[in-house]
Amino acid sequence: MSTLLASLSSMLKRSDIEGVARNLGESEQAVSRGMDLSTASIFSALARKAGDSDAMRQVVDFASKTPSNALASALSGPLAGPGSSVMSGIERFLASIFGGSQGAILNSIGRETGLRAAGTAGVMGLAAQSVLSYIGSKVRDEGLTATGLSDFLRREGASFRSALPPGFNETLSSEPAPFGVRATAPPQTYTEPIRKRGIPWLWMVPLVAILLGILWLAMRPKSVSIPNPAANLGNLISISLPDGTTLSVPERGVEGRLLAFIKDPNRAPDATSWFDFDRLLFDTGSATLQPQSQDQLGSIAAILKAYPNVHMRIGGYTDNTGSADANLKLSNDRANNVMAELVRMGISQDRLDAKGYGEDHPVADNLTEEGRAQNRRISMLVTQK
Repeated sequence: MSTLLASLSSMLKRSDIEGVARNLGESEQAVSRGMDLSTASIFSALARKAGDSDAMRQVVDFASKTPSNALASALSGPLAGPGSSVMSGIERFLASIFGGSQGAILNSIGRETGLRAAGTAGVMGLAAQSVLSYIGSKVRDEGLTATGLSDFLRREGASFRSALPPGFNETLSSEPAPFGVRATAPPQTYTEPIRKRGIPWLWMVPLVAILLGILWLAMRPKSVSIPNPAANLGNLISISLPDGTTLSVPERGVEGRLLAFIKDPNRAPDATSWFDFDRLLFDTGSATLQPQSQDQLGSIAAILKAYPNVHMRIGGYTDNTGSADANLKLSNDRANNVMAELVRMGISQDRLDAKGYGEDHPVADNLTEEGRAQNRRISMLVTQK
């Protein structure tokens, strides 16, 4: 994980994400995705003000006055409703950068993540607190100036916009109000999403790349490798397991296909029925799992606990970029790390094994970026039912 992403993630730890999800009555996946989209939207809106020197000075001034414990304070109170602590003190900031498009942006994030109205507003507030705390720390500790902030936003403005799903940039096109002045445009109607949508991991690739670029005063960041980024996983559904556990998983996620295979008495284990994880994230060139991977790993662990006779092999694969030996080692390390995480979650070691296959057995064309992304994957093979 890059320095910037680590810095932002450290402001909202996994335990905090879990707490936010409970507080708002939302899924951890939706909260995490909402934070990503909210952060990208905020920086994209700020980039549109990069040419306004007064606005840049006010952003720097506003951020420098944001207490270092602002995020922790926000997390200690209610995150939704009239008494929401997270919105205290930042309403002017959000209204100023988004102007008349604020309601539409919240609607768009709600549709993309499945968050309800109150949950989306709470997550946006947390993202704003994170952004202000981060910029404030750079102002206080490293002397970031309004000119430095403006220069960075000018360089990266197009990249910020490209990090957002289709439709977001059109929503942001409304002229924002001057910083510090609440928008006077008629409020946007905020509609509740009827059903939760699958998490479009495709957009995580450019989003992470752009967020990493924000660390303009530190080392050059690296991007994140996301297996199967083009997956369209559908709405969240509930699945009941024999031991009474209930999972909330995407309707087209791997969990359903794996369960169907396990439960089908006519399908015996073989050497070709592999099932690809679709929500695992690793640092590029590293076997380190991203925190967002915990949700799917937890679902697979729950399935294995509910079917104690099932044994499984974890297979790791890469694209053909770089040396074959390095790819083989990376794939093996990633497979072993996934297996180790399942063991940590309570699955007996003797039910699992792991093997890296490197760049062998591609499932897509390595001549395209999309194909290479599909070839970077972790798969499961049931070896005993």
